[in-house]
Amino acid sequence: MEPILPFWFKQRQCKYEPAGADNQMKVTGPNLGEAYLRVWQAANGRWQAAFRRAADGPDDAVSDADIPGQRQAWDAAFELYRQNVIV
Repeated sequence: MEPILPFWFKQRQCKYEPAGADNQMKVTGPNLGEAYLRVWQAANGRWQAAFRRAADGPDDAVSDADIPGQRQAWDAAFELYRQNVIV
């Protein structure tokens, strides 16, 4: 599923591309370096999102496992990116 990009994403001239796994993407932006966002369905059937600085590195930030759908999980992943990189 293609995520809906947040309003600020294009303003910051950020770009994204698939990064291996189906639900992982590489995000880059001017003076921001690269980061990786991913979403997955948790054991309870809800969704989770994570942000990491390297494709094979540990997760730097992870959402709670209570997101109702995949689209909302992508929203949460972009918010994790904004909180950890943009701010």
